[in-house]
Amino acid sequence: MKSPASFVISEFTNPSGEIVFRVSGQLAGKRIRKNFATRAEAQAERQTLEIAHVQAEFGVRTAATRLSDDQLKDAEAAFHRLEGRTRSLAFYLEFALANYRDPIRDVTLADATKEYLATRLKRARRAAPGW
Repeated sequence: MKSPASFVISEFTNPSGEIVFRVSGQLAGKRIRKNFATRAEAQAERQTLEIAHVQAEFGVRTAATRLSDDQLKDAEAAFHRLEGRTRSLAFYLEFALANYRDPIRDVTLADATKEYLATRLKRARRAAPGW
């Protein structure tokens, strides 16, 4: 893994005598030098360049989305589980939506066992009245 890009902001005096803020560094083997009138503009450009470096170096990209962080994690996990399969995530989602039904009520295994045994006992008593 290569080291992260290091972009530096420095004050620079132009030949005209104007003081500017210069962002300099290396991006994908190219030297970058840009001048800005304010430090805030230079810092914004520095952040943009660092993001571009991470995207190019590590294959990460940024995208505007309405998904929350948890939703993004779920989506990435789903795509990782689908690696090597021929169908898309949308196919599996449609299948699940068409075929899965939520249980009418959620019951723990212990409660379901008690209910089942009580029902069996009641039926056994009806079948054998002297029981």
